[in-house]
Amino acid sequence: MNWESAPVLMLTPFHHMQRGNTLTTLRLQTALRQRGFTVDLLSLEEKGWRDSLREYLINSKYSLVHGFNARYFGGVLTEFPELRNLPLILTTTGSDLNYDLKNSGRDLVLAAFAATEKIIVFHDYFQKLIGDAYPEYCSKLSTIPQGIWLEERLLLKREMIGLATDNIVFALPSGLRPVKDIELAIDGLQRVYKDFPELRLLIIGPVIDQDYGQKIKQRVSELNWVFYLGEVLHSEMESYLSLADVILNTSQAEGQPQGLLEGMSRNKPAILTAVPGNLDIIEEGRQGYYVRNQEELAAAARKMLSSAESRQRMGLEAGKLVKERFSLARERQSYAELYHQILSP
Repeated sequence: MNWESAPVLMLTPFHHMQRGNTLTTLRLQTALRQRGFTVDLLSLEEKGWRDSLREYLINSKYSLVHGFNARYFGGVLTEFPELRNLPLILTTTGSDLNYDLKNSGRDLVLAAFAATEKIIVFHDYFQKLIGDAYPEYCSKLSTIPQGIWLEERLLLKREMIGLATDNIVFALPSGLRPVKDIELAIDGLQRVYKDFPELRLLIIGPVIDQDYGQKIKQRVSELNWVFYLGEVLHSEMESYLSLADVILNTSQAEGQPQGLLEGMSRNKPAILTAVPGNLDIIEEGRQGYYVRNQEELAAAARKMLSSAESRQRMGLEAGKLVKERFSLARERQSYAELYHQILSP
């Protein structure tokens, strides 16, 4: 049998809004199709997804099902227990491990763990997190870091979005929801703005939590140095990230900070919170700085603002790191080998 031709179904909770699950599944579907695999995608956002999945199962359309986010995949398995008759792979995505596994979503997460043949995590930290608490799943665990994929685009000019050529721009690519802690970026940078009036903050991402989004937009409207650009198509992200001098991630927890890594891939130094999913990405002081609160973010920003030479040096190191550790080719090869392994008799 030609295993590349064996049809695979990816099940994702999100595919329309520009957020982590959307970008991960689109990137992997595209990469694996380029390797010759037949990969279809079904999003739980689609109104008729249950009818579609039921039809797929009745007609035995797929040889492998690849789920994303353990809580959502566990929910699908509860509704469609016959899925367990197929080989299953699960890619965890962050919130399922950082929150759901410790709270009300725990049973669904564990149901997904029990049903799947392989559980993929983005970082070895999450292997230890799962393995220490649930050693029965250790043999299923594998780490595959996300590959970074940005489409080449013509660069924007700063004046096109209200920036000056001499501004020092900090970019925060992030959807607006509480776990992303956008206030940390605003409050930390506000501490140094009076000394560096050339500072600007760009927030790039969709409103995911409406109440939180309204709160942040109100805050931005009161600050002339902060810009909220809203949701930007991933195909256009390189143009906006290229405007930045420094890339930020201020999340309270992460699976893997894809937007930050995309910025780093374009030779931007990083400031990121010292939380699971972010830790061990950079070497402190080489590609950027880890921070834990407003004071530390302000101190890191002050260092960045004070030295163009440091920004350039750390940015080049950041680009080198992403190329070496977060290769799209390596991610694609790892999943291709995993698919072969699962589909082989």
